[in-house]
Amino acid sequence: MRQAATLFIFGFALLLIFFIYLAKSLAVVQRVAVVDAIVGEAEVRVHGEGDPAPLEVGKLVRAGDIVQTGADSSVELRWVRWAGGMRIRIGPSTRFAVTRAVVNRSSEEKESRVRVEEGTIWIRLREALTGKSKFEVETPTAVAAVRGTVFRVTVARDGSSTVSVWEGMVVVSGGRGQEVVVGGGSMVALGVGEGEIAQRALSAEESEAWLAQTSIIGPFLFVEVPEEGATVEGGSCVVSGRTEPGVKVFVNEAPAAVSEKGEFSATVELSEGQYLIWVRARGTEGVETTVVREVSQAGADAAGE
Repeated sequence: MRQAATLFIFGFALLLIFFIYLAKSLAVVQRVAVVDAIVGEAEVRVHGEGDPAPLEVGKLVRAGDIVQTGADSSVELRWVRWAGGMRIRIGPSTRFAVTRAVVNRSSEEKESRVRVEEGTIWIRLREALTGKSKFEVETPTAVAAVRGTVFRVTVARDGSSTVSVWEGMVVVSGGRGQEVVVGGGSMVALGVGEGEIAQRALSAEESEAWLAQTSIIGPFLFVEVPEEGATVEGGSCVVSGRTEPGVKVFVNEAPAAVSEKGEFSATVELSEGQYLIWVRARGTEGVETTVVREVSQAGADAAGE
């Protein structure tokens, strides 16, 4: 009788441990990124295995996937359901991998880690990470830990790395245990085998180059319709595209409706001949991204003759 009771208690304890483990497993889910835009060519090796396949807009990038961009190419990634609008731009000739991306649905703690073997990425994470949440970028010579910032990581062919911070702060750790806090308007360089991390302010040319990265400094904005130089039938034109959730969009100064997924659409009236359409996305921090499209009306030239 006593043996049966002991076995029952032991079995119940095992069952309880199993359910606790199962509950924790269900609470932690994989976080994925969606491809918002591609310029040029890019390939992905799913789970880092097999032959590379062409990367396409709308495809998902998960932990273990390896992305390779071609020369003069770039990819825009957006983490799904990350309220802070976490974005990554992968630059030309870059080998990039997501090594970990999870979120605990119970505690809302997030953990992401990406790796750059060669090339350049720009990261925009405006949400201030708290608690045990963390986001890290790993290179052959450094690890950059982020709490909420806009920064760039470049890795040369020899593995040396530079971390350039536009705003916020990034904690950069070197291979010999050295650590430095890099603030906005500064950068650090880490060579292969070097223990000391050299920090300096961004030059005027480097700051000007940063200003060209509008979809990273400001909210992401992609105008799908119309294309540049399109010919439009009739006296109006539909304008549609995607931005980040929570962003305000204006088409020729008139507000456009933005869905929870960041999709927007508006209709503008056209005058005769050539016409410019201005689309602006304004983030909660007040920074704007602007896209301009020039279109023309079908038959406008013939009508003017």
